Amino acid sequence: MPISTLAQIQQAVQNLNNLQAQANTLSQQISTGLKSQSYAGYPQQAAQLVNLNAAQSQQQGYIDTINTVNTRLQTMTEASSTITTLVQQFAGQLSTNAFNPTGATIQSQAQALLAEVGNYLNTQDGEGYVFSGGAATTAPFDPSGLPNPGDLATPVSGAPPAGYYAGDGTVAQAQVDNNLTVSYGVTANNPAFEQAVRVLNFLANAGPLDQNNPADVANVNQAQQLLTGAVTGLQQLTATIGMRQSQLSDLQQAHQSSLALAQGSIGDIEKADPATVITQLNALQTQLQASYQTISVLQNLTLANFMK
Repeated sequence: MPISTLAQIQQAVQNLNNLQAQANTLSQQISTGLKSQSYAGYPQQAAQLVNLNAAQSQQQGYIDTINTVNTRLQTMTEASSTITTLVQQFAGQLSTNAFNPTGATIQSQAQALLAEVGNYLNTQDGEGYVFSGGAATTAPFDPSGLPNPGDLATPVSGAPPAGYYAGDGTVAQAQVDNNLTVSYGVTANNPAFEQAVRVLNFLANAGPLDQNNPADVANVNQAQQLLTGAVTGLQQLTATIGMRQSQLSDLQQAHQSSLALAQGSIGDIEKADPATVITQLNALQTQLQASYQTISVLQNLTLANFMK
């Protein structure tokens, strides 16, 4: 076989292998929608892709964190709003029910509401007790620490046995942006909660009230004032939680915009255009057929020369 013919065959085979490799790459692009499966396939834009993917991961992380925080805040809002409504209704009827000789006594009503408020203060979500501060595995409301009979002047938010609050003073924090860490949430020893619990505990343990007894009348009036203050505090508390939710939602939208921008830029670099790829693949198939024919011709020529 002439050396020149052998060299031509070898070159043709090499060209064929190169074309086949290109065809395989294009076929993979069609199946995956991506130009390459690794950064090596983007030699001019690899560094940019690394940065964009890091930005995408960071923005998604902030979005997930805000979702978690807002879910907990929403749970707090629902519980505090319900407590507000219950206490407001009780306070609105106190002056009438306190000395009512018929029906449920004010003591039994206060006992029932105290238990209900305690249940809401012990509200849990997927992370634990929402009003316990950092002690998420501990129920914050422990009625065993409440005084009996107690009074209307002494706060009851100490730790058992000096009060009902079994949580801690840790304020929850979350990083929601670069160099931005926010504090959020409330604990069950908040003054608004405490005032309501103090009044309900006092009334739950008080003896029968007599409207002709000046001390009982004075206690009911003081209880009414404290409950009115508690309702105002609870409303402000709920509004503050809602405002924090709104702020975080605005920040979340900003992160979602940044995420969409990063994802779009990544797509512009990585995604293969199907129409372009198919056109290229069709052209390569034509070249492959031509290469096969070239090799076949060269081999036939070689065989003919051998037989001469």
